[in-house]
Amino acid sequence: MRTRWFWVVAIAVVILLGSGWILISRPLSGGREAANVPAPVPGHPAPEFALKNLSGQMVRLSDFKGKPVLINFWATWCGPCRAEFPELERASAEDAGKLVIIGVNSTALDQPAAVKSFAAEMGATFPIVLDETGQVSKMYQIKGLPTSFFIDRNGVVNEVFVGPVNKAYIEAKLKEL
Repeated sequence: MRTRWFWVVAIAVVILLGSGWILISRPLSGGREAANVPAPVPGHPAPEFALKNLSGQMVRLSDFKGKPVLINFWATWCGPCRAEFPELERASAEDAGKLVIIGVNSTALDQPAAVKSFAAEMGATFPIVLDETGQVSKMYQIKGLPTSFFIDRNGVVNEVFVGPVNKAYIEAKLKEL
């Protein structure tokens, strides 16, 4: 009789723990809203976003419809992000009019005060926007930094590149966009 009660209690505990895990992990993974967002993968439309830039003005991805766009997710503490930043800046300057680069700072994982000084230190001229809540990073399913999305003139994701990009690679991708 004791063994039977032991197994009944053990099974009940496992069911309660499993149910608790499901309830807790659902909000962490984006819940139901995430299912309504298009996949940020090649061949699919890039998810729309609206974030404030360093001056507090709203920047929307749709503001650049009709132009090739490189969206780069980064943070000030990220070594590879720091290494690629001059390459992005060079591409932005040399390909102005042909390519739009948007730097999405993962502000939810960063120190907001450090972002402005980093941008000034690097001489950033392309738009830098702040993902303060981390919602855009979740929507784009960012797993590591830096991550770049190459988006064609029609707003469709052409490629997702995880890791630092360089000017030569950006030039090659620009021909496809």
